[in-house]
Amino acid sequence: MGNPESNVTDLGQLPRTSVAPHLPLENVFKIETDSNIKKVLWDPSKELTKFVSIHDSSFRVWAFEDQLISAKVSNTIDFPSSSENLSPLTTGVWNPNRPEIAICKECSIQGWDLRSQCIEGAHSILVRALDYNPNKPYQIASAGDDCKVRFWDLRNTAESLKEISDHTHWVWAIAYNRFHDQLFLSSGSDCQVNLQSIVSISSAAFQYEDDESEDEYQDITGFANRKPTDGLVRTYDQHEDSVYSVAWSASDPWVFCSLSYDGRAVINRVPSEEKYKIIL
Repeated sequence: MGNPESNVTDLGQLPRTSVAPHLPLENVFKIETDSNIKKVLWDPSKELTKFVSIHDSSFRVWAFEDQLISAKVSNTIDFPSSSENLSPLTTGVWNPNRPEIAICKECSIQGWDLRSQCIEGAHSILVRALDYNPNKPYQIASAGDDCKVRFWDLRNTAESLKEISDHTHWVWAIAYNRFHDQLFLSSGSDCQVNLQSIVSISSAAFQYEDDESEDEYQDITGFANRKPTDGLVRTYDQHEDSVYSVAWSASDPWVFCSLSYDGRAVINRVPSEEKYKIIL
């Protein structure tokens, strides 16, 4: 029998009859640029007044006009490259807690707010992924071609808060759980998706600081209930190619999806035992 906690969808093999009818998309506006767009970051605030486009060697801040039917560039930050063949910018992320943007520049992470930030040498080689902790305003995670995931406190970046080395090849995507930030996803070119518990540096850490009891008990779920601890919760190896993206459900905190290069989307759930460690 198949894994009851997963649902695998191969996008390239869906029968035509299973595709729901779709409504036509309306082209609201188009932005003209003179370079490739690597990524677009949308303003996470309710006002939705601006967005950012990341290019090979610059990023641009766009301001919406005329009730979101057009936009113009309000600011441009350029990054001169030390090599003609090198594209220094790879990705970026918008802090959901404040008007702050972090950008990956080669092996470093740079941020812009009312003041500038830079984490020099955040990784030994290319940084490919970033995500802000939605529940801790000063915490950011990064990952890259050194196969490592690192967590940073932006108030003191002399060294990382935590480092995880559970991947064997480039790490392409990372994601904090928006409801329970002690749950963290990473995926990479090793065809794996890792679910981590990082409770010690999460917003929930204080809940367990005074709990010194190690006793187990069988609750109504039938699981032995222990307090959450740091470590690899589970590795998911249902993909046969590089996993380029991971995302948590916006409505169900225990569901997440991963997408690989071959077009396969896999939906999984957090293991029940880990779930009950958090909610009980």
